[in-house]
Amino acid sequence: MGLADLKKNASSCKAAFSKQMSIEEFIDNASLYALGQTHEFTQHTNVVDFLQRRDNKQATQSQQLVNQTEQVKKPFRRATFTLSEQAISDLTALSQASKMAKSKLIRHLIAEHNLLSDKDKQALYQQFEHDTQLKSLSK
Repeated sequence: MGLADLKKNASSCKAAFSKQMSIEEFIDNASLYALGQTHEFTQHTNVVDFLQRRDNKQATQSQQLVNQTEQVKKPFRRATFTLSEQAISDLTALSQASKMAKSKLIRHLIAEHNLLSDKDKQALYQQFEHDTQLKSLSK
């Protein structure tokens, strides 16, 4: 293979890349794609029209991304917990019964726990401590 084979052929580039977009549009579309949205590319008739549409589109998309970010909040982080064999089997059973992933189930249980009043939380903590002491005495 010679260097001449590596040259770009203008006619083949036009056929392969018929839909051209700016860097900003590419980044915006990639952001939308990452959020699970699709975007149809539209041809712009002239530079002024292109710039006006791009600026309007960026403002609209920025607002949409802000709104979605507020809804989605922060992405999840990986966490490692040490659980007893009984807790693992209980979590597995709950996951299978609810048909939810274990991590989603844990997030749901934490959200439910946060809805409890302080009095109810304290009662749960005391019951847990009582049950833990009973289990340790029976061994």
